[in-house]
Amino acid sequence: MTEPLPQQPVRGAVGPAAHGRWALVLDRELASTAEEVWAALTEAEQVARWAPYTPGRDLDSPGPVALPETDPADPAPQGAVRAAEPPRLLALAWYEDGLRFELSPADTGTALRLTHVFSDRERAADRAAGWHLCLAALAGVLDGLDVPPVTGEAAREQGWDQLRDQYADLFEGR
Repeated sequence: MTEPLPQQPVRGAVGPAAHGRWALVLDRELASTAEEVWAALTEAEQVARWAPYTPGRDLDSPGPVALPETDPADPAPQGAVRAAEPPRLLALAWYEDGLRFELSPADTGTALRLTHVFSDRERAADRAAGWHLCLAALAGVLDGLDVPPVTGEAAREQGWDQLRDQYADLFEGR
């Protein structure tokens, strides 16, 4: 039986990045060690439990990697690990986007900063809502919970639509 996702506040920022692209930044504090978070970010078996992609290999070394979305109907896009500096930095190329996971010490465990760089500003709230659910699932996995899926229709069942609206309001300053 799956358990509910840990609750997280709606907070984040979106702003311009280089070359006309946009950067979404989400910060979370996780009650786990940096080494535990690093394993959850890089070990393919753990990643598949919380991320919107299922890696074709562990993400602990630079180089190409298949990063298909968990929807089996999607083709397996070639991604790449751009940087892997345990236990503090993981940078990936995913589709045409860049993902950067930065870890640092926090009072109660580890601070995680996710930066997602993409081209379509209109999709910022969509991406934030999706990552919000993924990071909640990551927190649950780290806490030893059997968390529900957080992609596709399952994301909608977990409140994706409401989160998307909340992030849209946040990013538009409403």
